[in-house]
Amino acid sequence: MTPHRTDHRLWRAGLALSAFLVIAALDAGASAAAQERSTSVGGRPAGGDEAGKPVSGGRKRGGGKPARPTGPTEPPCPASPLAPTVSLPSEQLSAFAFETPRLDAQGNIVETLKKETVRFTEILSDGIALELVAVPGECFTMGASKDNAGENEGPPIRSRVLGFYMGRTEVTQAQWRIVAGWPKVERDLPPEPSKHKGDNLPVDSVTWDEAVEFCRRLTKKTGRPYRLPTEAEWEYACRAGATGMFSYGPVLTARLENYDSSLPYGDEPAAPARKQPTPVGSLAVNAFGLADMHGNVREWCLDDYTPRLTSAHAYGRPARNQRAGEEGQSRAIRGGSWAALPDGCRCSIRDSLHREDFLTILGFRVVLSDHYGDGQPTGDNDEE
Repeated sequence: MTPHRTDHRLWRAGLALSAFLVIAALDAGASAAAQERSTSVGGRPAGGDEAGKPVSGGRKRGGGKPARPTGPTEPPCPASPLAPTVSLPSEQLSAFAFETPRLDAQGNIVETLKKETVRFTEILSDGIALELVAVPGECFTMGASKDNAGENEGPPIRSRVLGFYMGRTEVTQAQWRIVAGWPKVERDLPPEPSKHKGDNLPVDSVTWDEAVEFCRRLTKKTGRPYRLPTEAEWEYACRAGATGMFSYGPVLTARLENYDSSLPYGDEPAAPARKQPTPVGSLAVNAFGLADMHGNVREWCLDDYTPRLTSAHAYGRPARNQRAGEEGQSRAIRGGSWAALPDGCRCSIRDSLHREDFLTILGFRVVLSDHYGDGQPTGDNDEE
């Protein structure tokens, strides 16, 4: 089908040279403006395509079933952080040391934390590689109350995620081009889909099905289980131990993330908006070593979109929408973008888009995990 072109514990990673056994413990302390405008004044969910319409592309979607009066069941939480269980070659693992800032309510950096995690490097071709960092699994509070966010971000639930590796940055255009040239699994991939050109810029203007095809080609070529992140994994990774609106503190600043900083979220100073994507990983990283989680481009997730958080999210699984036909074709997208106001860059922000649509402010990053498969969301009682 033709796409519609419209603290609490420090994560330390010791790598023994003989076995590279990773021992984990967590200290997670922790026209452009029209493309996407969050409504930080009105408090509605962020969204918007190039015409300022809802991210769903203007399709009229059914309201679905009303939310059940009882929330998702709470999962059992591990006594300590869960290291990723996917088997990886030791020669492609290395220690990754980094620093992450902490902000006060005025946007000042009040602390810089030194961290270390495990990095996995997947060589795609000469000079082109994917970098992923280990994210230890644990329980966290997913979502936000309706007083602080949109209705689709709640109700806040206790969610458990298992350990995984996540792309340190979004997939770049150079990485996309290499994989697009590999033999297809189910569909062809356009080699140059992005509006904003640059090898180290995030790939944009790709559909959900194309992002899934990218992951499947990686899996077939390497023999390792690549896929998109689940919504729960994505929010957990974005928060990196934080419980507020942003991973760095109560506000966001243009020194740390690429977003529309012309209107402040709180008491931080405004700054001129860049109005275009920046090279991936060129700004700050959060307490897991992940870059661009609050900006640059929004990101596809593995889940079907559901209007509220569900039991699938509570257990870290990819949610499945039970609706038939077109009603079940929307997929979840997460994060902010270079065109989003700060309210649209919060950890819990959720939106959706038809799986065959794309946006010039939307890309993705990959996850390496031996849980949940590589393609269609699977699970039960997911839409509640």
